[in-house]
Amino acid sequence: MAISRAAPAAIALALAISCAPASQAPKLKPEETFRWVRQPIAFSPPPERWYRQGDNGGGLLGVRFILTGGGGQCISVYAHRQLAERDGRAALERLIARRDSLTRDEFVHELSLARPRREDPISEREAAVASDIDDALDRATNDTFADQPGFVAADLERALAAAKSYEPTLAELLPHIRLQPERMNEPWRWHIVYERDTTLAGHPAFASDDSLYTPERPLLYREIFWAVNGCAFKAVYQGTAQNLPTFARVVDSIRFPEDADVASN
Repeated sequence: MAISRAAPAAIALALAISCAPASQAPKLKPEETFRWVRQPIAFSPPPERWYRQGDNGGGLLGVRFILTGGGGQCISVYAHRQLAERDGRAALERLIARRDSLTRDEFVHELSLARPRREDPISEREAAVASDIDDALDRATNDTFADQPGFVAADLERALAAAKSYEPTLAELLPHIRLQPERMNEPWRWHIVYERDTTLAGHPAFASDDSLYTPERPLLYREIFWAVNGCAFKAVYQGTAQNLPTFARVVDSIRFPEDADVASN
């Protein structure tokens, strides 16, 4: 559902800009695949005049391409690393694989480390699954001290099955990842213009066409969000209308390839 927070003229301008033909953009570089989180993402980076910087801050992990001499114009692609780390299945799988090589005390310690995060749940579904995992790990702890290895194995499998049963949806993640000016350091710089649900790269997406007021000049600020196999991603453009077609072409190149580890889950 489209959401407008601006005057009709501003919306018309945003829509006109969003329709800028990607054919106007220069050719992109060869496709690269990034495995920042469990779900890989692949895309073709912008050309050489956009120089690359890695970015690992604010719970994100990704890459930013900055336009040489562009006065702060950039194209970025990120995975939400901190949100991906809430998925406890990898820790449980490692614990199951190592169980026989650990002493009892080591195993109980590893059990405590495998417990899910319970603070600030993403959704009611995540909170319920975290409770199920905790219950299974409580049983595993009790069965360990009762010297019931068969029960311990079953407890761990229940915990893993519970972890695999939950993958956050885009609707659940959006309140945590979308732009909310009131949460920014200088809220007055950010203006939401037009937001909408769409489909990009073969997956449901949420797109936001906004404005960013910098000391030098106002800039377009566009964000596109996905949730694929429970992992949240976003592509960001900050710049002028002239270079928006390059961003459009980068977005058109985005794929979410099926990884063997993802397929097995």
